Amino acid sequence: MNWLDRAIASVSPRAGLRRATARGALQALAHYNAASVSRRSSGVRAVSGDADAVAQGVRRRIMLSVRDVVRNNPTAKRAVQVLVNNIIGTGIEPKLVSDDERLKEAWKSRAAELDSVAFDVLGASTLAGIQRLAVETMVTDGEALILWPDDARSGGQCQVRVLESEYLNDSLQGRADIDGHVVYDGIEYDQAGRVVAYYLYDEHPDSAVWLGPLRGVEYTRVDASRVIHLYRMDRPDQRRGVSWFAPVLDDLVALADNDEAQLMRQKIAACFAAFWRSEKAPENAGVPKTLSPGLIQQIGADDEVTFASPPDVTGYDDFARIHLRRIAAGLGITYEALTGDLSNVNYSSARIGRIEMSQGVESIQWTLVMPRLCAPLAKWILQGWAHAEPALVSALCLARLDWTPPPPVIADPKTETQVSVQRIEAGLSSRHGEIRRMGYEPGAIDAEITADTEMRRSLTELKSAPKAGPTVEQAAETLIEERNLDAA
Repeated sequence: MNWLDRAIASVSPRAGLRRATARGALQALAHYNAASVSRRSSGVRAVSGDADAVAQGVRRRIMLSVRDVVRNNPTAKRAVQVLVNNIIGTGIEPKLVSDDERLKEAWKSRAAELDSVAFDVLGASTLAGIQRLAVETMVTDGEALILWPDDARSGGQCQVRVLESEYLNDSLQGRADIDGHVVYDGIEYDQAGRVVAYYLYDEHPDSAVWLGPLRGVEYTRVDASRVIHLYRMDRPDQRRGVSWFAPVLDDLVALADNDEAQLMRQKIAACFAAFWRSEKAPENAGVPKTLSPGLIQQIGADDEVTFASPPDVTGYDDFARIHLRRIAAGLGITYEALTGDLSNVNYSSARIGRIEMSQGVESIQWTLVMPRLCAPLAKWILQGWAHAEPALVSALCLARLDWTPPPPVIADPKTETQVSVQRIEAGLSSRHGEIRRMGYEPGAIDAEITADTEMRRSLTELKSAPKAGPTVEQAAETLIEERNLDAA
């Protein structure tokens, strides 16, 4: 304690104790370099608040900036395609699990509807297309809304619609009409913090085409059972999502700026021009303001042209590669998948990188997409089916839908298949488990194998069957022909 601390403690022991406690805490923090503020850490913004407080006011700006970059930057567009292609691919397929044979037979027609555009309210996407659109919106905007319209539900149909986050009336804040409920960013919560309703605009508020008067201005309270709010939860108690591109947006912009500068440098290098002095002064004489390739310009006798010598900028490939690797790492994908550049990898290194990326993709599928998107969709599908066919309600109450992700890309199918066979033979895995791991449905594979076996058996029996002998008419004609030949 210094003299000031001792003086304060003599007058107010409580205040002196607080100062001594705070000083001790500062000395403890000094043992961690991360707690100190230095020149290198001056750009770090240590702010307090939960995930939504930190994103409040900047979530929309990040979303709009990312949309612009994805529209105009091929690297960002490619990153979105890589994520969606690996997470969803051709679709996460549903499989009915039930012991009711009548239900299994009826599922064939229901599955066909899911593979048609009838599943989309707008008639534009199949189930797989809805999954891809929802995940792409989540990656770009940070969150997506999937709505089961009330008219489709009451009509016994399972038709859904993907909405952007602007449909949320986030201007609504504070107390709700129901006692104890609060509204935050257009989402209503009960006293336990559970979501009970969403306040959605009838149309996109910034749409160029409104389908009715005041649509896009008026909003409706929609029960939470009819809305899927899909977003990645990065921190506990997070209620809304932030774009996945937030950590790499600066690198994408810097890379695009550097590409533009390099392009301008190449253009300037290609601008070979010639100037000649003449005492004659034609109308087009004079120093040009801009250069173009192959320019031949006459200048006056007193004019002088001087060219600057810009510094030689080298290492463009290394600079771009570093930023591209940072972008790929920030999005959880490999540099090779982002760029298609396989010049510096071999089979082993590419496979190791692919394994790491596959682990990240599987974690997103099993911890985010299937429980947060596919499971509610399964509930809606079964409910719509029950509304359409009341006779199957009792069987549907005991049924469920399981989901199978798309098959992973296998670089060496022969080796991977041998490994799967060895696992089964060693008792480390089941045949059905290995089939699911490869992205296929065991029941469908077994049915196809059974059908192929029956077909091969039928063909074998057909080939081995004895040839039938001649008919009576054919035998009589043959005998007559032989007698005629003998008589001749």
